[in-house]
Amino acid sequence: MMARLARCSILLALAAALPASAWAFSCPALTRVGISDLGYSSYQDGPRYRGTSIDIVEELGRRTGCRFELIWFPRSRLFAQFDAGLVDMAMASSRSDERERKGRYIPYTYTQFELVLSKKVPGSFRSLADFVDHSSARLNITRGVYYPPEAAVQLERLQAAGRLEYVSDYDVVFRKIQSGRAEGTFSPPAIHLLHQRRYHMSKDMVSYTVPETPRRIIGAYVSRANVPFPVYRHFASAIGAIVADGTVQRIYARHLGPGIAKQMFAGGVRELLDAIEAQPQE
Repeated sequence: MMARLARCSILLALAAALPASAWAFSCPALTRVGISDLGYSSYQDGPRYRGTSIDIVEELGRRTGCRFELIWFPRSRLFAQFDAGLVDMAMASSRSDERERKGRYIPYTYTQFELVLSKKVPGSFRSLADFVDHSSARLNITRGVYYPPEAAVQLERLQAAGRLEYVSDYDVVFRKIQSGRAEGTFSPPAIHLLHQRRYHMSKDMVSYTVPETPRRIIGAYVSRANVPFPVYRHFASAIGAIVADGTVQRIYARHLGPGIAKQMFAGGVRELLDAIEAQPQE
């Protein structure tokens, strides 16, 4: 496992015929894409990588004719590598001021964190604050994930009470829940559903949508230092087309199931398209 957490890569090449206009664009020799253990977003299946992020990158390769390399990192290391210029694109990323200094953003989907607990935990919770105040259960979460400020305040309270532990990845999180060394976690459905199914825990867990984490946009960060602006705009245009024609919804339905995908994209994709169009035009 640790060997695979070193630099593991797979090349994604052009897989379909492209119009002549696409060939007029000059692709980089290679675009290195950082991925991490994020449930159905990206996961390791033996020697292969699978997930929604991988499918989106493959589709981006088909539509642009460009060549991409997937590189696996623990989530806690991914943006350190991105900041150091060793990764050109980071998938499944929340937008933040800190990340904005090093990268340009391309939105493509939504996410919403949920409080995920063993059914052995007594009580029912209306919010993360309610859980902090009225339970003694312990959570495990991963390093390197951006948590909204309202949720971060409650997570800090849990940590101060000795009820929160940061670990390296979600595989560790769910193995600890399974062994009784933690009672829950805080993650989006795209992450916790894969691990529940993988460890045959689906019937033993319950999830709560909490007001501290409203639905928010997720996307890819593209390196300012390594990727020229015209290339970024070309990638953004292609991802916009993937969102507009329903491809991204079909990708999520294939991995998470039609019901959850429908819930994720309730209200359509206009907000995503507006966010893509609002990106820099320099």
